[in-house]
Amino acid sequence: MPRPKRYLPQEHSFHITLRCNSRQFLIAKRIRRDVLLVVLEKAKQKYPFRTYGVCLMANHIHLLLKPQDATQLPKLMHWVGWYASMLLNRISKRCGHFWEARYYATPIAPEDHQRALNTLRYIHANPKAAGVRKGFYDPYSNYGHYSRLEADGLSDWHPAFLQLAPTLTGCSKRYQNFCKKYRCKSKPIKIKQWGSKLIALLKGTATRAQGNSKRHRQCIGQQALPLNLPTLQQLPEQWQEIAQQFRSCNAPRWNDDDYSNSS
Repeated sequence: MPRPKRYLPQEHSFHITLRCNSRQFLIAKRIRRDVLLVVLEKAKQKYPFRTYGVCLMANHIHLLLKPQDATQLPKLMHWVGWYASMLLNRISKRCGHFWEARYYATPIAPEDHQRALNTLRYIHANPKAAGVRKGFYDPYSNYGHYSRLEADGLSDWHPAFLQLAPTLTGCSKRYQNFCKKYRCKSKPIKIKQWGSKLIALLKGTATRAQGNSKRHRQCIGQQALPLNLPTLQQLPEQWQEIAQQFRSCNAPRWNDDDYSNSS
């Protein structure tokens, strides 16, 4: 059956979710998430969009985007997924599918400010919900862009955020208080079926055998990239500057309220 067409209304923002293949932790390392930040920066030059929310986790990413032309969203995400997977596969010396499936996209109407704020808070709460951080600040989440009112080079302020108060400082304070009220919802416990242990054992055996037989295997037919990334230990200087600006703006600092407070 053909895939159903996406609902792509104009002037809407979209909550994007993209997971790594088999939900593996393929972007846990810093250099790989730096690459994703660079890919987002380069994507803006091809398909203009506004970046409202960003959170890069170890095995998935969350984005809140508003394309200049909503009909270009599939092309935008196809390019992001393709270019990122090509780069990251070269860095990690792997081949095959990098992403689990096609991305999820949920449209948010421009007048629905409450839903936009709830989505933005959910995105920023991911590191805290996963137990990676005690608070909302994270080097690969743009919460700091909203709370500190600093430019990270990638992010824009969502119109719903700008409606919170007459001044930017007031908007920042209200959004921080709004985030403090967030409570992580516990995920339902999965009930194991009768053959789950056997299937897991067989999968583990097959994975180990496949890994031993295909070690150091080179991918055939990969398109040429501008950099020889398999031996690259450090990103080009211009790429480092993009990632460094984002991380320095959003990373936790010693004087943050939630740096020493787990509430």
